[in-house]
Amino acid sequence: MTTTTDRVEFRVTPDLKQELEEAASAIGVTVAAFVKDAAVRTARQTLREQRQLLLDAQSWDKFAAAIDRPGRVVPGFADLLDHPSILGTA
Repeated sequence: MTTTTDRVEFRVTPDLKQELEEAASAIGVTVAAFVKDAAVRTARQTLREQRQLLLDAQSWDKFAAAIDRPGRVVPGFADLLDHPSILGTA
C-alpha cells in the first residue's frame, strides 16, 4: 500500500463547499474522499481520451492500408546520415 503524503489544495466558494459536503454526506464519505475520487476518475478518463485513438471502420481501413504500404526511397535522405548534424552531438 502506498503512503499518501502529498497534498492538493484549492479554494472554493461557500456554495460549492456546501454542495460538496452534501454530496459527500449523501453517499457516506468525507468531502476529501469524495473530491479525491472524483478527481482521480476525471484524471484517468482525461488521460484515456488523450491516449486512445478511436476510428470508425472506414477510417481504420484507410489507416491500415497506409501502414501496410511498402516504404519508398526518398532520394538524398539516406545521405543525411553520412553528414554531421547541424544540431551538434548529444
